[in-house]
Amino acid sequence: MKKVPDTFNSPRIYRWSQEKHRAEPVRDIPQKPVQLAFDKAGNLMVIAYDGDGTVLAFRPDVNDSEIVSLKPQPAAQRPGMVAVLPVNRWMGDSGFMRDSTMPKPFHYVSPDGTTFIPAGRDFTTGAVQWGTKLSDLLRSFRIAPAMAGKTFYVTNEAELKTWAFSVGSDGTLAEPRLFAQEGGENVAVDARGNVYIAAGQILVFDPSGKHIETIEIPQRPTCLVFGGRDRRTLFITARSSLYSVQTRFADLTSNR
Repeated sequence: MKKVPDTFNSPRIYRWSQEKHRAEPVRDIPQKPVQLAFDKAGNLMVIAYDGDGTVLAFRPDVNDSEIVSLKPQPAAQRPGMVAVLPVNRWMGDSGFMRDSTMPKPFHYVSPDGTTFIPAGRDFTTGAVQWGTKLSDLLRSFRIAPAMAGKTFYVTNEAELKTWAFSVGSDGTLAEPRLFAQEGGENVAVDARGNVYIAAGQILVFDPSGKHIETIEIPQRPTCLVFGGRDRRTLFITARSSLYSVQTRFADLTSNR
């Protein structure tokens, strides 16, 4: 396991350089970036906190590329496209199931037309409750690609459970199945279908839901994502640090 330098708290987007072993600045986003997702052409889609339903897109590999503001479109069936969905929620079982399977009325479509982000009216209107925005897209620790006809996992830290869902072509989740009696902040899946759950430590389950390994992290993990040239490196964010672990299998859910 490797620990990399502490992350920064700013409206700046960074990328991690494997070769230089350091975080490099990519772009300043004054609207406060919260979530990131790539489309297949390499456009970076940015969900931001400020504003009403702010989703931006730009090419991080092109210096000073134009930042495009994506507008919400009415939800529709989008066969062949990839939805990007939250991987965690914090709420009781009934609320968790309701919000997880509720169709979203709007979609933000990527510049290349391959990827979309379903969104509720609470996000598009910038709705505030108790002084803060509570949209799933803003509260989730991560959003991840969800492919129609494939299994998508969502974890519930409040009830300490992780659920498996099927994915519709409009990005709606259905057919919930309890996958594991463990839940936390995040989920990632490797090419063998093994499921990694950030729940205090990183708990690894095989596709049947059997616990097969625990990866211990010095700090409580909050986000898991595969990367590196062969996509076998599991990157782990924690309270004040970024860690990496080399795994046996590559990422299953890459959208690129």
